[in-house]
Amino acid sequence: MKTPVPRIGCVPYLNARPLLEGLEGGAAHVKKIVPAKLFDHYQAGEFDAALLSSIDVISMEKSEAVDGVSISSRGDVHSVVMAYTKDLQGITQVALDPSSHTSNALLRIVLEEFHGIFPKYVQSQSVELYKNPRLLIGDPAISYRKQVLGSDVRFLDLGGEWYRYTGLPFVFALWSLKKDYTYKTEISDLLRSCKILGLSHRREIAALEDDSVFALHYLTESICYDLSEVEKRGLKLFADYLNKMKIISVKKIETYYI
Repeated sequence: MKTPVPRIGCVPYLNARPLLEGLEGGAAHVKKIVPAKLFDHYQAGEFDAALLSSIDVISMEKSEAVDGVSISSRGDVHSVVMAYTKDLQGITQVALDPSSHTSNALLRIVLEEFHGIFPKYVQSQSVELYKNPRLLIGDPAISYRKQVLGSDVRFLDLGGEWYRYTGLPFVFALWSLKKDYTYKTEISDLLRSCKILGLSHRREIAALEDDSVFALHYLTESICYDLSEVEKRGLKLFADYLNKMKIISVKKIETYYI
């Protein structure tokens, strides 16, 4: 019996493109949605696998994920940052990014646990930094950093801050599998194969960008794509902070890797 073409949900960012190599030519039906909305579509049963924010995977009971693949960082990630213009310790209000669940939670951990800063958090689509510092993620963060180059805007890199304070990678997203999907082994093997292919084609992927030099550095130095035991320890520590700060309640991580 032929395996049906899987339905894959992904994020519309440069950092995910190596994970899609070989998928979009007919091997899968791929739909790209920002992380926060992707989780809603996944819960509605629209995907057999989706590249979900790590907080969403952690929060699910007995979640199942593809082993060996993630979007993570072991230092500065460049595309998950808080932009601000004044002294860090003087920040009293921060605009969150409605596109992300994980990065919003990570921002709270970095500010409150690592820096002892307890601002008011607001939801805003505006990027007017002279009114509010704000969180930016993904390609919009990359674009904005280029836009304000040379100005007085500063950036707190959340991946870098996490790594400096914990010594562990931070996992932003991983492939989550639909619980009742019949072909979990096959789709996991497929997604791992796509990762291997994509990593070997990062130079070609970067060449399609306006700034190919930056894109290649970003895909090879800023973003990591592994999900090994050290990344899983990072996920466990993230869950511990989520519990401690009562962001979400996680008795224990019950993620099964396939």
